[in-house]
Amino acid sequence: DDMEALARDVTYACRLGFGGKLAVHPRQVAAINDGFSPSPADLEWARRVVAAASAAGDNALRLDGKLVDRPVIERARALLRTAQRSPR
Repeated sequence: DDMEALARDVTYACRLGFGGKLAVHPRQVAAINDGFSPSPADLEWARRVVAAASAAGDNALRLDGKLVDRPVIERARALLRTAQRSPR
């Protein structure tokens, strides 16, 4: 019944790298989905990374003063795929 505790738990699970969480009641589903869905800022970052990577032939590049290499590019693509499946 403690939705604030659930939100904190989902945030913690995200930080640990989990991509989902089991719900014991249907009332928890929306909070879990929201917590695991990429934020608008995350999606904007991912779009910029993917566009820059495409322009660079998927090679490592510098974006906003930071190194963007293959793992970062793949993370951005994964975020965009997640957003396509997201109920948001």
